Amino acid sequence: MKTYNIQIRELLIEPLLALKSKGTLVTHPRLIVLDGLDECENADVQCELLRVIARAIPQIPYPLRFFVTSRPAVQITDVFNQCRDLQAIPVRQYNLNDDLDVDVDIRKFLEENFMDIRRNHPLGRYLPHDWPNQKVITRLVEQSSGVFIYASTVIQYIGSPKHRPDDQLEDILRFRPPLEGDQTYAELDALYSLIFAGVEDLDQLKKICLVLGILYFQSKKISFFGMIPVYPSIEELLDMKPGDLVLLLDPIRSLFDIDGDKVRILHKSLFDYLLDSTRSGHLPFNLARVHELAATYILKQRIMEDVCGAFLIHLSMPYSFNYHRQRFRKFSRFCLSLPICIPQ
Repeated sequence: MKTYNIQIRELLIEPLLALKSKGTLVTHPRLIVLDGLDECENADVQCELLRVIARAIPQIPYPLRFFVTSRPAVQITDVFNQCRDLQAIPVRQYNLNDDLDVDVDIRKFLEENFMDIRRNHPLGRYLPHDWPNQKVITRLVEQSSGVFIYASTVIQYIGSPKHRPDDQLEDILRFRPPLEGDQTYAELDALYSLIFAGVEDLDQLKKICLVLGILYFQSKKISFFGMIPVYPSIEELLDMKPGDLVLLLDPIRSLFDIDGDKVRILHKSLFDYLLDSTRSGHLPFNLARVHELAATYILKQRIMEDVCGAFLIHLSMPYSFNYHRQRFRKFSRFCLSLPICIPQ
């Protein structure tokens, strides 16, 4: 694979230089947007992309601006503060938490979406025309604390077509975060906790957490999870029928975007919440169990295909020797229990 320096030169710098040589005029700045830089696969890639862009800008013959969005990850902040190439070009850092208009934007978003719920929800005609009142909207804006994903998740939760919007709103207003601990994402954590609390069946909750674990591993491209498509193999892993995944995730539907055979979480902050037990509490989010399920699935597929074979179990997870020994014994018993397939 070509390096990022070569890619940006061949895809951006050289084509623009060719236009310049033909006398093409560009009088107004053009904009290139890199949205969610912090969601790139690893921190090194994030930092290198910024350095490559900084080195490329002086070579670009036309007015061009790069708009990069990201959460304030430490490695990204350090690059802006320490990279000489970035310091040699005009850079303006903009913190949305300091934006006095962010609350105005969140209020507008809430008002427009509440109007949409009143118009299009199956029970919308039973809601007052001024529902919810401005006092409630102000409270939701305050609870958002400038975090747009909070407002977006609130709307997804309230707009569920299987529930009364007014009851859903009351649940959010009644459910308060704890007073102790880090309050940076307290309201968002409280909202996530409320949504998971709606899963009344413990077995269903465990399966939901397994799905979330699979999606987490896939998002990180960890171990052999890249070999497993998001859908419908998740159903195969969990011994479910086609379509059961949609039913399984229904209680937390406001956290997902499901489009045909694709499912994804709406925001990376959900993984941050799940991975920190001080925030997610006693949710059965068990990555070791997810790893075991995936390994069993792949072993089964390979053994059923081959008469005999050797398998390397990639022990990428930081677990103890005893843990891996127990898993190996279990896999051994599983392998011996499978029927022998003799090719014709």
